[in-house]
Order: sequence, then structure tokens, then C-alpha cells
Amino acid sequence: MIEKRKYHRVLLSSRTELSQRNGFHLGQLVNISMNGALLRLEFGTYVPKGSEYDLTVYIEGEDIPLQFKTEVVSTTFAMAGVKFVSYVDDTETRLEDLLGNFLETTASKPIDINYPPPADVKKILIEGDRD
Repeated sequence: MIEKRKYHRVLLSSRTELSQRNGFHLGQLVNISMNGALLRLEFGTYVPKGSEYDLTVYIEGEDIPLQFKTEVVSTTFAMAGVKFVSYVDDTETRLEDLLGNFLETTASKPIDINYPPPADVKKILIEGDRD
């Protein structure tokens, strides 16, 4: 499968609110890039593919949330992938800074050569000791 993404995804767990005129859905950010985000929504929430929502992301330590106009591009039970149609106010600049800082910080960390664990370790972790 050919990767179509232009931007790196960053794992970030922040509170979210996906809203329309007739209501809103609370959730949690799974990951984010400059083009879109993956959201985990409240149990039992389903948002139709192609629907448009306002997305608010509450970043810990930030006074002003990130705000986007979005379109749902993929959906499963309690999960939604959204693409950013437009940014509200200075969200684009703030997101660039946030992602840039995150990528700089993680790029300087050493890589753990034991991750992921070897297959036999995974098997032990999953199946446990059966002797």
C-alpha cells in the first residue's frame, strides 16, 4: 500500500469536542498532523463519513484551544478520522509550532532497539506461562 500522507502524525492525547449546529460529541485525540486527526469518541458515537464538524482540541497548558473546520473521512464505531478543511484564527501557526516542537523533542531521544519486542516475547505476553 502506498502512503499518501504528506505530514507526520503525532500521538497526542487531548480532550476534543466535535460539534455541529444540533449538538456535539466529546472525545479524545489519538493523533494529529497538519492535515487531519484521529479521534476516539464517546462510547456509542457514530459520525457519518462526509459530514462536516467544528473540532476543538484542548491542549494541556494552553489557554486557547485549537479550532478547525473538518470533514469526516473515515469512521468506525466510536472513532473518526477527520481532515482539516480550514483553521480558525491562529490555529495553523500554533499547530505547526506544537508539531515542530514535538518532532524535535522525540527526534533527539534514543531509539529502543528492543521495541517492538521479539515474537517469542509477544507470545509469552499474550499467552502467558501455561506450564
